[in-house]
Amino acid sequence: MIDKPSFTYFTPSSKMDQSPLSHFIARFDWILLIDVIALSIIGIMMVYSASSRFGHPEYFIVKQLIALVSGFIMLFLFAAVNYQIFAQYPKTLFTISISLLLAVLLFGQTYRGTKAWISIGPMAFQTSEITKVLSILIVSGVCARSIKEIQRLKSLVMPFLTVLAHVIFILMQPDFGSTLVYFPILLGILFVAGARPIHLLAIFFYGIISGFALLFHTMISLNPEFSESHPVANFLYRGMGLKKEFWLLMSSIAALFILIWWLLKQLRLRTQGAYFIFTFLFFFSGWTTGSFFANSLMQYQRKRLLVFFQPGIDPMGAGYHVIQSMVALGSGKIFGRGFRSGTQGQLGFLPEQHTDFIFSVLGEEFGFVISSFVLFLYLTVIWRSISIAGDSRDRFGSMVAVGIGCMFAFYGSINLAMVMGLAPVTGLPLPFLSYGGSSLVASLAAVGILLSIHIHRYIH
Repeated sequence: MIDKPSFTYFTPSSKMDQSPLSHFIARFDWILLIDVIALSIIGIMMVYSASSRFGHPEYFIVKQLIALVSGFIMLFLFAAVNYQIFAQYPKTLFTISISLLLAVLLFGQTYRGTKAWISIGPMAFQTSEITKVLSILIVSGVCARSIKEIQRLKSLVMPFLTVLAHVIFILMQPDFGSTLVYFPILLGILFVAGARPIHLLAIFFYGIISGFALLFHTMISLNPEFSESHPVANFLYRGMGLKKEFWLLMSSIAALFILIWWLLKQLRLRTQGAYFIFTFLFFFSGWTTGSFFANSLMQYQRKRLLVFFQPGIDPMGAGYHVIQSMVALGSGKIFGRGFRSGTQGQLGFLPEQHTDFIFSVLGEEFGFVISSFVLFLYLTVIWRSISIAGDSRDRFGSMVAVGIGCMFAFYGSINLAMVMGLAPVTGLPLPFLSYGGSSLVASLAAVGILLSIHIHRYIH
């Protein structure tokens, strides 16, 4: 059971006459706060530089500054509140999270074919940025409630379904990129919760199969003659088009295997064949998820995957982003061209430079040295997340801290790989740097939760 939240501060060496404010300041993780402030300042500078070519950089800066102030208000608010209170209401948080995703489908604004924003007056926010933080609290709360049975397979059903529900609603927008972060978060939380390695490998296997199915669909679309000469590949490829014959056959096989497993369980017979049954079921569920991913991609997203496999296939279209990004990074060399002096960014050769490719602008204008320093700041955030998880007074706090650390690590690594041409262009922002109020506020709120776990680690 999770201890009920309490706001009484206690340390073995503390004095009884110290005020709560003194305790709050003494327990604050100043390294993490200073690190995030540094990233945010660099982010404001880069947004100003990247948006200068639009002619009105003040428009972007004002909105980003409003988000920055709002984000730091959320940071200190969450830091002051005892994080344990979130462990008591996973169902309420789940209802809020799913309601936000449902609301954006009903009332959201569509931009580039994706309905992901809800407008409130002059402001708009992206619900998936908020729900990813809520999902960390929800999954951690669910795992904390069943911590004594976490090694049993049935205890993983609710965390997995919680993540899957978020992924399905986000795919309906459709926003493929935003769904990718949920499974690394799930694996990180379950690892800290103490799930069995075989169960973690099964979830990892599920993710690998889903990704392979998506890549398989892309590769076959590039070489249709391959599927024509290989009946099995043609069957799988056609099935990914959601052909009812394919899914009827696969569903029938899955149902048969489930029936066999149930009969064996009723007869209390243990056989190695059960592993084969589970392997097929994971393959089927992973392939099904990959098929839905493949069919939910927008046309420009499909082109991005094609370009990743064949960079020169569309150098003036989908491949243009990555080519110009690598040119910008390379032209910065060691010390860069100087603030607002880059050619790729300032002359408009680099698309989406204030959002997805903000790091390319940084690399061109400040070079390898400052870019490496920014990477060091990101690594510091991840290090502090892991350290806070280790110092947490309960398993719930450790799971939340690791989940947040996984979120930052995934977003950072994928965005950096994307701008260097090592991963497909997914549209994922770089936390604290990329233009986008929702991402900035959500990231700072997540840091506030980390600070709360650190501050309240000695609560009695």
